[in-house]
Amino acid sequence: MPQTHGAERGLSRFEGFTDAVFAIALTLLIVEIKPPGSPEGPQPDGGLFHTIFGQWREFLTLFVSFLSIGVYWLQHHYTGRLYTKSDHYFSLLNLGFLLGVTVLPYPLQVWCTYLGTPQEASATVVLTAGMLLPGVFWVGKWVYALPGRLIDRRLDRGYLRGITTRYIISVGIQALAVPVAFIWPRAAAVLSLGVSVFYLLAPPRPQYKEGQRPSEEERAST
Repeated sequence: MPQTHGAERGLSRFEGFTDAVFAIALTLLIVEIKPPGSPEGPQPDGGLFHTIFGQWREFLTLFVSFLSIGVYWLQHHYTGRLYTKSDHYFSLLNLGFLLGVTVLPYPLQVWCTYLGTPQEASATVVLTAGMLLPGVFWVGKWVYALPGRLIDRRLDRGYLRGITTRYIISVGIQALAVPVAFIWPRAAAVLSLGVSVFYLLAPPRPQYKEGQRPSEEERAST
């Protein structure tokens, strides 16, 4: 039996804390956009609609940040039924993942701010590095949990290999986008943001070993 580290715990508090961080990160996105005429917002000297349109970079930041954070929440929600418990190192990896999620709006804002300017290439490097950070920790905690340590032992091995392959390829594309950003910034941005778009697609249904599917009551509670 693979060894776990630290006190093993259930997932209710683990998932509750993680969900709270996601909720705060997503909520703060709109708070950062200041309405025209507010003390910290732009002044509508050229008309209200013109001023709002002039904030298009801020709204683009809101959209891509919500998308990028939102797909991680979808995957967090999806994998919540695959893990059975947590331990110390798994929680540490999750903290690193949440750090990446929390800071993600910053590199996205940098990229949106300098899109179409002479600094776009540098901003794209910041974007791709920022997108890579949560991905590395996400794959790290998944792989750490895999060898029967924290993952439901009833899950089919072929299914687990498929999910692992999806995650490793995704983070590999994000890692590749970083050096590509120095040469082809737009292509790197497409690679990095394209991974987020891909995860809008429904993931495969969990597959279990023969005769070991969870009961309806258990599935309803997850």
